Amino acid sequence: MKFCVLFWLIAVNILSISGLNQKYSFKRFIEIELWRKPELSELYPVLSSIEISCRDINKLMRRVSTDNLCGLEGNSINIQGEDQQKLDIISNRVMKTSLCCSKSISVVVSEEEEKPCLCSDVIDNIAFSKGEFAAVFDPIDGSSNIDSGLPTGTIFGIYRKQNYNIDDPLSSVLQKGKNLVVAGYCIYAATSHIVLTMGDGVHMFTLDDYTNKYYLTKSNIQIPKSGPIYSFNDVNKKQWLDIGIEYYLNDLKKGNYGFDTKPQQRYMGALVADTHNIIFNGGIFGYPSSISRPSGKLRLLYEANPISMIVEQAGGLAIDGKKRILEKKVEEIHERTPLFIGSKQQITSLKNYIQFFDYK
Repeated sequence: MKFCVLFWLIAVNILSISGLNQKYSFKRFIEIELWRKPELSELYPVLSSIEISCRDINKLMRRVSTDNLCGLEGNSINIQGEDQQKLDIISNRVMKTSLCCSKSISVVVSEEEEKPCLCSDVIDNIAFSKGEFAAVFDPIDGSSNIDSGLPTGTIFGIYRKQNYNIDDPLSSVLQKGKNLVVAGYCIYAATSHIVLTMGDGVHMFTLDDYTNKYYLTKSNIQIPKSGPIYSFNDVNKKQWLDIGIEYYLNDLKKGNYGFDTKPQQRYMGALVADTHNIIFNGGIFGYPSSISRPSGKLRLLYEANPISMIVEQAGGLAIDGKKRILEKKVEEIHERTPLFIGSKQQITSLKNYIQFFDYK
């Protein structure tokens, strides 16, 4: 019996190693991409820090129950007025510290922080104020899923600083999404993935538990031009401000318009998880504006913009109902927006419905 177990362990390790030798590690892939784009060479330590952060947060996710990491952090509430989970606070600290330690980032903006944070303050050293880039992130997207073990994620984006003033860090981060140089997300589910774009296609990396590293598993991902998935929480449809969205979904369900195949509703309560599903299967995700949230719910700077860059790089579309997300001016760091992302056919159809009924 012992011999059989030993043989099985050796076989698994050999298969794992032989398979990984045929793939690029995340760091090797980044080295090659930055060699092709020398103007972004200073991003190597930033992207390396993101890989480490995603790996560490994934470990925390897998120990939520055993290490008493589930539940709320006392009476803690973030700037949005939302209750903070224990992992919201821990993951925010992990991301913020890791990004600042890269020395290429001088300003970070997080969903969990009221204001932009100077890395010189985070690390308590003026030497960390000289980085050429600013980072924006949501450390835990879908944190309400944590206690039930459903998928969650981390969203991040990197901007090159513009008109930087150390006394006014907002000047370097209030940029349109089209100015992003890197966008990506980590997803924590049955497996952990990093999905990344540097403005030249979308690539996915998968964590190997044996080596504790991410490896390239899919390159140049393309969203199907049409797909069966629709991700709307349409229990709230009576509150939606754009009546065209309800008409669009009604026609979808009847099979009248918009899908080549029978529509399938999938809504996981985490933007990363729903985006990941749409990217690989095609379809549409939507979070409209409503009576209770006239500006929408999702944050433009560190949620909608990075996700929209990924979707567009994969051949999809991202709009607020009428306008391209990446063209929207960012007025403040926690600004909200409606968001619709997905396959070209579905997004185009939805936009037509919204315009028609808005006109009527």
